[in-house]
Amino acid sequence: MVAGGRFTARFGERGQRIDQPLAGTGVHSRDDPGDVPSAVGGDLANHLGAGGGEIDEDPPRTARRCTDCGQADRAGFTRTGDSWICRVCALRRAVDRVLPAEPSGTLQLLRAAILHAEPLTTLRWIIRPEIACLLTELAASRIPLTHDLLDAQPAHGGIDHLRDLLVAAGALPADQTRTISRFELEGQRMLAVLLPTHARLVRSWLRWAVLPHLNGPDGTSDLIQATTNARRTLRQVIAFVSTLEHAGTTVHGCSQRQIDDWFSTSRALHHQVRPFLSWMQRTNHLSRDLTLPASYRGKPERRTDSEERWKIARRLVTDDTLDPADRVAGALVVLYAQPLGHVVALTTGHVGHGREGVTLRLSSDLLDLAEPFATLVQSLPRRRRQGVAEQLPTRWLFPGDRAGRHISVAALGNRLRAIGIEPRRTRLAALDQLTKEVPPALLAGVLGIHTSSAVATTNRSGGNRARYAGRT
Repeated sequence: MVAGGRFTARFGERGQRIDQPLAGTGVHSRDDPGDVPSAVGGDLANHLGAGGGEIDEDPPRTARRCTDCGQADRAGFTRTGDSWICRVCALRRAVDRVLPAEPSGTLQLLRAAILHAEPLTTLRWIIRPEIACLLTELAASRIPLTHDLLDAQPAHGGIDHLRDLLVAAGALPADQTRTISRFELEGQRMLAVLLPTHARLVRSWLRWAVLPHLNGPDGTSDLIQATTNARRTLRQVIAFVSTLEHAGTTVHGCSQRQIDDWFSTSRALHHQVRPFLSWMQRTNHLSRDLTLPASYRGKPERRTDSEERWKIARRLVTDDTLDPADRVAGALVVLYAQPLGHVVALTTGHVGHGREGVTLRLSSDLLDLAEPFATLVQSLPRRRRQGVAEQLPTRWLFPGDRAGRHISVAALGNRLRAIGIEPRRTRLAALDQLTKEVPPALLAGVLGIHTSSAVATTNRSGGNRARYAGRT
């Protein structure tokens, strides 16, 4: 609460403090500093500054000078007794408490990243009891840093954030099997709502038909999206089997009418059950006399008009007010028909230098980039925020909000729509043109698809090159 231009504490019905400033930090939190574990020290306030901290919304201008750094032009000053400290120095005091500076150590890169991040939100995160206590124990080498240690902590977004930071900082090795292991454990919990016989059947489907396809060749980032899709499909399978159980029917005794009723909706989610039913038929758990609907296909997507597409392309070339990352991503979609899933997975290793300039590896082919995209792609990745994750090195050309991960397809799509690019419509328009100008074998290399798929795409667009006479 604000009283007389200063933050004051609020008390609940039983007298406990439920809202107060964290002494010496200038950060408002519902966590009482007295609840911070002793490893951090209940005297965190004393370390930050004796006398407690209060934020004066309009202190005298002559008092706006940080006691620690001596600067007077920083915003967000915190009163410490009769003096003031800025947010940057308040963050440094908190970091010194939980991650002391050392000449060397596995946590020093993380410490540097925290100190260079935006101070207010970073301070709120690092003084959380579960984060501060864990970092203090790790810095003192009282507990080993492992994934099992983090898994043992209470489920919290702050712990997941810390895990990503530790992996990105090189303090914790990346565990590429952990994503699948967590999905398996979550799947076991989700199956608890089914009858034991049905749970065993769905578990067998997961083991033999789903899990082998999750560990793709592109690494952990693809696993995250793959397990997200698998989790969504599993929910639909459980919902379908639960519907049969409520009707007093087993999966083996499922009738054609029950299948038709499930798929009668136009929603795409219900069609995610089809792979499960198809596997059931192949393994003789479901009668092959039953007819399954065709795989779900949405309505045909309208293409972007050719003139509009070239208008967008010209803007990407000439408009320097656009974010460089958006210009590069947009160009790959508008000019080269690249799926967003391929764009987000590009790394600094895909950028190279050839005889004629900068190149970008798209699947198995090298693309010679023209200006301004040759210069723009070399400026990537770029920081869009000032969080801790953005202070750590990354190999992704389009990094996401989480440390060590690339941006999601949905997030990149939203960014392109914000500058007037409909990714799918524009990509289909570009694909139509490329299939008429590029042989399927070359197009397959650029798009990362099989040659037969490129031939089928070419035929659908009316660009069957078998009709053209060979050039000599």
